[in-house]
Amino acid sequence: MLLDYLTVYSLPTLSLIKHYVCFVILLRKKCFTIASLLLLVPAPSAAFQFLCANMLCTIKKWAPSEEGTFLLAHIPNDTLILKLSHLRANTFNLATLDKIMAIEIERSPVKKVVMPSSTATVRLKVSRTYLSDIAFVAGNARLNFLTITESRLKTIPSTIVHLVALETVAITKSPIETVNLWLFSKLTRLYELNLCSNKILFLHLPATSAGDFASLRLLFLADNLLTTINLGAFNGMQALQTLDFQNNRIRRVQGALVSNSLQTLELSGNRLETLYCCEWHLPNLNHLALSQNVLSMLPTCLSLTMPNVLYLILDRNALIDSDTWYNIFTLKRLQQLDISHNRLTKAVLDNISNSLLFLDLQYNNITVLHVPAARMGLRITASYNAIDTFDIKSLSPNVTTLEMFCNPIDCSFNRARMQIGQEPVCYTDRRNCNT
Repeated sequence: MLLDYLTVYSLPTLSLIKHYVCFVILLRKKCFTIASLLLLVPAPSAAFQFLCANMLCTIKKWAPSEEGTFLLAHIPNDTLILKLSHLRANTFNLATLDKIMAIEIERSPVKKVVMPSSTATVRLKVSRTYLSDIAFVAGNARLNFLTITESRLKTIPSTIVHLVALETVAITKSPIETVNLWLFSKLTRLYELNLCSNKILFLHLPATSAGDFASLRLLFLADNLLTTINLGAFNGMQALQTLDFQNNRIRRVQGALVSNSLQTLELSGNRLETLYCCEWHLPNLNHLALSQNVLSMLPTCLSLTMPNVLYLILDRNALIDSDTWYNIFTLKRLQQLDISHNRLTKAVLDNISNSLLFLDLQYNNITVLHVPAARMGLRITASYNAIDTFDIKSLSPNVTTLEMFCNPIDCSFNRARMQIGQEPVCYTDRRNCNT
């Protein structure tokens, strides 16, 4: 039988009492320690709280300058994570915690953090603080993961160049306006860089040399304030697979993007009116997202410079009918095409890619739908348009699902739910439609 027992003591002035509780179960005459809990409770006049359990220790409302660091001697040896919550200090030096693998500082007024080179810490997270400066001493070869969020940092700390073992960096939700990506170029193990949700207006990336950004695969710059970007500046990132600029204010894209490694390019949620891609070369790009812009025409030379796109997302633009539309259906690997929420008036698609599995045409002003050839399994969504006549013979029998809700005529069907030989039935009732 397991007995849960915990006693809390308090003593006058600043004295402390340590109380260990060990839960022990006897099974087949063997003794197993199944959990341990360490609790330090200060005197009524003190402010901090100290709790340890399951390799996690949490210290709340600790003021090192007033209460000293003796409590750190009571951290169990098997502790992996130390969380400092509501830390009462303007400056905090992590040298006092040099044996802790992961440190988290949260909800604290701390303004400056110093990390020595001798620390054993591999993971550092600083969140919801007044942090305006963080210094990393040269020679640190342990820190792998760095996260700073909801801080008051205005620039990327220049001493980040000293963290030669860094693998992932996330500096987000801070008032950073300018970023010099050169600071990360020599970090040879860095594979993910997340600079989302800051206030970035300017992005500097000097010419790269061989070996720069050697391992960088993921670069996230979403939810900032960029208005112009030079994509050619990223050509030196030889391992880059994902480049994310969604939800900025980008109106102009400069430079030719040339990369054999890039697989995902995110430009959704910007203010692009045109996109010229004829000098680009992205043979392995499989995901291109351009939704929520103001494009009236398709990106130029898309099928030539990005021939292996699988997912093409163009919803919520201002696209109009054009002969250039037919070029994208020559993409031999295209599986999903989303052109919903645009200004198209017809969908006469006589020659679509034999790889296409999903075609989204919703929320346009389409009056004619004609897809005579398709691969088996194609799903078409054409709801909320203006189709008033429809001949089922204009649709390939390989189309397995058609949604036409909220058109003047609705001939929706799902062949998986139909009997063999059953034909779709058309309706003209739109009473339940809210366009």
